[in-house]
Amino acid sequence: MGVPPSSEVPGTAPARETTVEELLELVARLAANDPHAKCQVGTGTLAPLAEALNKLSVQLAGGRTKAGEAFDVQALVEQAPNMMIACDPDGRIRFVNFTLPGLVIGDLLGTSMYRFIAPEDLDRVRGTIQRVLETGEPGGFDIRSVVKPGPEWFSAKLGAIKAEGQIAGFTMILTDISDLKQTQSRLERSNQELENFAYVASHDLQEPLRKIQTFGERLKSTSAGKLGPEGVDYLERMHSASTRMRRLIDDLLSFSRVASRAQPFTRVDLTALARDVVEGFKPIIEKTGAAVTVGTLPTLEADPTQLRQLLHHLLGNALKFHREDAPPTISIRGTLNADGTRCELAVEDDGIGFDEKYLDRIFNVFQRLHGRASKYDGTGIGLAICRKIVDRHNGSISARSTPGKGSTFVASLPLNQHSSR
Repeated sequence: MGVPPSSEVPGTAPARETTVEELLELVARLAANDPHAKCQVGTGTLAPLAEALNKLSVQLAGGRTKAGEAFDVQALVEQAPNMMIACDPDGRIRFVNFTLPGLVIGDLLGTSMYRFIAPEDLDRVRGTIQRVLETGEPGGFDIRSVVKPGPEWFSAKLGAIKAEGQIAGFTMILTDISDLKQTQSRLERSNQELENFAYVASHDLQEPLRKIQTFGERLKSTSAGKLGPEGVDYLERMHSASTRMRRLIDDLLSFSRVASRAQPFTRVDLTALARDVVEGFKPIIEKTGAAVTVGTLPTLEADPTQLRQLLHHLLGNALKFHREDAPPTISIRGTLNADGTRCELAVEDDGIGFDEKYLDRIFNVFQRLHGRASKYDGTGIGLAICRKIVDRHNGSISARSTPGKGSTFVASLPLNQHSSR
């Protein structure tokens, strides 16, 4: 049962009024043979006209196809919810199933599709198309539309057209992702606000915490005899709690800085960086008798400061969670995937390991597998920082482990970054 255009659904915000501009855009899309043209039906005197034009659009779309052709290729192409374009190697449009408002199919055929690409996106789009034409492999990109009115954002999926064993051109399927981009933008703003809040809150907590620690230590040194054993015990507990709080604040700051203090991607010699990180752990390595080996690692585009953080946390965990009955053996190695586009950076140890049922949990903030009273100190933020760093580098991180036998943490990172995040 339909709801009249002027009605309001209980519990929702009042619908806005249908505008002349929306109706004109709908008429333009109908003229462009768009089988999915429709207008939002709002309120006001123009709402019934919008509803009538939407019904007309449905009738026109269905009337173009005969009953016997309802399931053939032509119907699939004509009534697909996506714009489909076929171009020759030079980018000239040879076929399009429907167009954007204000454009006519006859005027598009034979013209260059690059005329519809914004200047700032042209090199990126040409590069993607060239790779498809050279390799025959699919490609794609997201792009902002320059045609107004119409969708603001499109996702383009490219494929090679092959004829007689040769690549004769390429296809491009455009999907309207304007709503998705708006949602993504809102989420990014929300995440940024949360990161800013975490940074400011953590930063502002440092000063009063320093005073608590300073006055506690001063009280212990000047008045321990007057406080007695119970008073000294209270002071030690206060100092222990404030130390944990200080470490937690420092880790929260590090977590928020992954985004707030990110540096541009540059070429990073991963082998040299890993050896430098190992050198920084030299006192702990000598104390535990650990054997740490660094294999030959590739050079890749990355934020060097964040990759140093990543290796520092992974190596620090490997040294921390070692078995008591043998000195730890740790290896840092890297392998390339089959097409040579990604590096699998692995840090392997023979330590205490963990049950893999906790795999999803260990990369979350404040998640620890060992209680606060255990000998393994920490705040449960280190691996969350690792995942955030890897996410920023368009990668992924996971782990393999067997209790009592050790763990291997693997970060998959692209050798080249197509955008700076």
